[in-house]
Amino acid sequence: MNDLLIRRARLMDGQGSVDVSIKDGRILAAGNNVAGSARQMVDASGRLLIPAFIDAHTHLDKALTAPEGGVGSLEEAIEDFQRRSKDIDRGDLLERGRRVLRLALRHGTTIMRTHITVSENLGLRGIEAALELREEFAGKVDLQVIAMCSGPEPEPTAPLKELLEEALRLGADGLGGAPHLSEGMKLWVDYIFALAGKYGVVIDLHADETDSPSVASLEYIAAKTLENGYQGRVVADHCCGLAAVDAATAERTIAAVKEAGISIITLPSCNLYLMGRQDQGLVRRGVTRVRELQAAGVNVAYASDNIRDAFRPFGNADMLEEALITAQVLQMGTSAELEQVIKMGTYNAAAAIGLQDYGVRVGARADLVLLDATTPAGAIIGQVEKVCVIKGGRVAVRNDKKSDIII
Repeated sequence: MNDLLIRRARLMDGQGSVDVSIKDGRILAAGNNVAGSARQMVDASGRLLIPAFIDAHTHLDKALTAPEGGVGSLEEAIEDFQRRSKDIDRGDLLERGRRVLRLALRHGTTIMRTHITVSENLGLRGIEAALELREEFAGKVDLQVIAMCSGPEPEPTAPLKELLEEALRLGADGLGGAPHLSEGMKLWVDYIFALAGKYGVVIDLHADETDSPSVASLEYIAAKTLENGYQGRVVADHCCGLAAVDAATAERTIAAVKEAGISIITLPSCNLYLMGRQDQGLVRRGVTRVRELQAAGVNVAYASDNIRDAFRPFGNADMLEEALITAQVLQMGTSAELEQVIKMGTYNAAAAIGLQDYGVRVGARADLVLLDATTPAGAIIGQVEKVCVIKGGRVAVRNDKKSDIII
């Protein structure tokens, strides 16, 4: 007997309705008139069934801390968090993290990657809280934890190095940072690659989140990826400076990113809010060259980034909401383009964070979302309800009834 049987679902390929059977947390069969009984049944009634959303770039330690009056720039947001980080306690980190993860699950996200700041002010409190949340939400939202180090210092300090090593020993999944913020960018990148190699973890770096025409850190990250044989294990986020450089520089940089097998994560909603603050007249979008990257064969995903904090006072941990913003900013409005946007928050995000057993296919993990639409375009434009969220072959959320998250 199957654990779950979904009848009459529509997939993104648009080839009519299919049945999907699930057993032991995996998709057992998908096709027309799948035979067998099940302990639990879902009648999709022709609605769109997609893999669960993956929010591949968030900051749970900062979420839900938006200051009264807001801030005016990226630099001010960084300063705001640095000021308050010394007073943030474990209980606060856990409470805010739980709220975001529950909200994300309700909206169809079952996998999330969070960047957690490690600093001399904050110590490892953020990491310890994130690892506790990872354990608490196991089987509901899979949480990947990236230990993020950054700062204006010319190179990592000895105390910070000790903290980062301890974060990896505790179980952080990878290393991140914002090396472009330092004049010693190359020293930061060198250290991160060396430490990641020592522990065999992935690398996920903020790159050139600036209004200046700069690709210095992205190009150096690409070179270090090749030098260290880290192809396919590196993600670069934001890459706003790539949008401001000339076409020849952009083409050269994109070719290097492709060769290095780096995935790019664009964060349109946050960068729309933060970037171009000094521009007069036409204010730039602050979003990287997504179309050119895709045309070159680079894997590009989108994510929510900051949720109601000093960096962005908006956000609902809702990847369908982020899809609408992304589609509008990138001017992707045809049916085919809107399907590609949905894939940027699902399949492309899975590739970026290294998932192999993902999708609506036989053998894949049964992490799925049933949307109250028949097409990706209808789902994004209509901002439809996530009727049913399935995690590990179990119905975790039903939003078509007056019921809450099952946890």
